[in-house]
Amino acid sequence: MGILGGTFNPIHLGHLVVAEEVRERFSLDRMLFIPAYIPPHKSVDVAPAKARLAIVRMAIENNLHFGLSDIEIRRGTKSYTVDTLKELKDSVRASIYFLLGSEAFLQIHTWRNPPELFRYAHFVIMERAGRKVTFEELEDYLKEFYTRFPQVEFYYQGKVGDLHVFMAQGEGFESSLYLTPVVNIGISSTGIRRRIREGRSIKYRVPSKVEEFIYGVGLYR
Repeated sequence: MGILGGTFNPIHLGHLVVAEEVRERFSLDRMLFIPAYIPPHKSVDVAPAKARLAIVRMAIENNLHFGLSDIEIRRGTKSYTVDTLKELKDSVRASIYFLLGSEAFLQIHTWRNPPELFRYAHFVIMERAGRKVTFEELEDYLKEFYTRFPQVEFYYQGKVGDLHVFMAQGEGFESSLYLTPVVNIGISSTGIRRRIREGRSIKYRVPSKVEEFIYGVGLYR
């Protein structure tokens, strides 16, 4: 099972494209979208949680492999990935593949309880064109991570196709890290919000139902 978490403020076609690309590449039966309630690293211009949950539901409704979880919104506190992954690990039998951008992964040492993250999931580290993190940068970062958190050791497993594969090991657990290229269609939530404030079109950047909902309730104005 794949997990794509985020603020989704708002969700856009770029999110959907990479989710489907990774789902297909890793032969995942399900890709679960999890909107954050209060993202720890973002504090401005975030639409209400219920509105973001609604637009994610609209965006994914035509893909039978996509699902939606309100686990972080129901929790009603700051959304820490480690808490979410632990809860999911305890409730599902399938292996969990957590998706995040390479830039975000290079900040994972600032997340809550970083070593525990690798106990609960495999990581799909997505390289987008124009924002690539090199293999050497990732390798250096993992060495630095170990100096901060020696509870987790990393080993390079090799290259499979266009994937670089690492293994994370700690007491009682091991997980895989995959550095993989993904398509970048040049759409961002920040850009969409800016276009709305400027009175410009967001058509073809978000699904049509999402566009109608955003304008209907006046989000991001």
